[in-house]
Amino acid sequence: MIDLSKVIYRTIAITPDGQQLDLSDITHALGWSEGEKELSAKITLKLANADYQGKNISELVVPFTPIIIYADMGAGFQEICRGTVQKWSLHETNGEFYLQIEAADEVQALRKNQDEFYFTDGHTSTAILEEILNKWGVPHEISLQETTHSKKVYRKKYLIDMIQDVLKDIKEKGGGVYFVRAKGGVVEIIPRGTNETTYHFDISDNLIRTEESFDVSKIVTRVQVVGKLKDEGHQKVESTIDGKTNLGVRQVIYERGDKTSLEEAETAAKKILEEQGDAKHEVSIEAPDIPTMRKGDRIRVRASSGEGYFFIKSIRHNAATQKMVLELDEDKEKNPAYDTAHTDESNSSSPP
Repeated sequence: MIDLSKVIYRTIAITPDGQQLDLSDITHALGWSEGEKELSAKITLKLANADYQGKNISELVVPFTPIIIYADMGAGFQEICRGTVQKWSLHETNGEFYLQIEAADEVQALRKNQDEFYFTDGHTSTAILEEILNKWGVPHEISLQETTHSKKVYRKKYLIDMIQDVLKDIKEKGGGVYFVRAKGGVVEIIPRGTNETTYHFDISDNLIRTEESFDVSKIVTRVQVVGKLKDEGHQKVESTIDGKTNLGVRQVIYERGDKTSLEEAETAAKKILEEQGDAKHEVSIEAPDIPTMRKGDRIRVRASSGEGYFFIKSIRHNAATQKMVLELDEDKEKNPAYDTAHTDESNSSSPP
C-alpha cells in the first residue's frame, strides 16, 4: 500500500562538466506533464538563483542542461521523468532572483528534425520504424502488432509525423492504438494500457474532484466505403457499415486507396464506428499524486455516473501540491464486459 502523503521528490541537474546538482532544496515549484496533443513530456520548475561553490545556479543550469526528476514512494528513489532545458528565463522580484525552467524529453527531437525516406510496398511496421530511428541514433524499444504497409514516400517530413503515419496505418487495420513516449532516455513505441498496476480511483475514497460529460455532436452512425475517384469523377460505393442508426443517420465517407483491400477498408470503417459511434464520454479527475503514472496507462474509476476502465490521455503532476490532474478516454472494449461485483485485474491497486 502506497502512503501518498509521504512521497518525496528530488530534482537533479547535470552540469556541462558532468557534475550532478541536487536542486531539491531550492526548487519552489515543480511539475511535469504529458499532454493529449503533446508528444514529449515537459518539466517545469522554479529555482532560487542561489550560490553554489562561488557560482549562481543560473550559470550552472543553462539551455540544454539535463534535468532528471526522481520520486520515492516508499521503496527508494526511482527516475520519473527527464528532459533537457528548452526554455530558460531569469526573474527578479523585490531583490530576489529566480530561474524559470522548461525542459522536454527525448521525443522532442523527433518533432524538431526533418528527413526524407522511401519505403517500397511490403515493408513491415517495425522495419520502417527501425530504419527511421536507427538513422538518427535514437535509442528505442518497439512493441507492436506487426503490420505490412503499402509504399510510403516521405518528403521533408518531421520524424514524428512519419512515425505517427505508421501507427495510424496499424490502427486503421485493426492492430490497436500505439503511442510514443520516452522512459529513462529511451524512446518507447508501445500499446495503450500496458501498465503493470491498474490503479482504482473512487469518488468516495481517493478522488479530490471529478468532471464528466457526454457529447453526441460528432457521433457517426454509418460509414460508406468508396473506391478511388475515376477519371469521369465517379466513386463506386463498395460497402456500407452501419452502427447505431437508431439514433439517426450520421454518415461519413471512407475512401479506399489503391493498395488497401476492401477487407482492410471495412476494418477501418468499423474502427471509426467503434471510436465515434456513440456519445463521447469525457472524464477529468484530480487525485493525490502518483508520480509513476503516465499517459497511456489504464486505470479504473468509480465516479457519479458509474464505474469503468479508462485510458489516461493527458496527465499533469504537481509536486508542490502533491496532486495530479488526469483527462481520460473511456476503454470501450473493456467496459461493456465489466462486472462491478469483481475485478479481473489481479494486480489492481487502490491508492489511499
